[in-house]
Amino acid sequence: MSQKAGSAISGTAADFVAGLGEGVDKRMNVTLQADPGLAARGLTVTLGKSRGVGSKDAAVYVVADKAFKGKLVARALDGEGTEIGRAVAEEEFAADDARYVSFKFNEEMDSQLVRTYAVSAR
Repeated sequence: MSQKAGSAISGTAADFVAGLGEGVDKRMNVTLQADPGLAARGLTVTLGKSRGVGSKDAAVYVVADKAFKGKLVARALDGEGTEIGRAVAEEEFAADDARYVSFKFNEEMDSQLVRTYAVSAR
């Protein structure tokens, strides 16, 4: 009986830890708004994540169907859609490429106010 109880407790603890990790991971997800011009350049953004509490950085997963060389711009928007920060990343993708692109915002930006990141290309 004690062996069964130990298995049940360890299973519950493992489920709790897995659930806790999943919750933290989901909290780091951010809402993305993709500019229609991205698709014209063969780019798609699929996922955005903040770098954690107090961090001014965000990472966006970008998929390139076509080769791309240029600037990606992330604008931080508050709950009313007002821009409160902007970051630019110079990137080069080969056709059929994908990776996370990191955006570093100014220290003055209050990341707790950010509700959406609008991503576009220049």
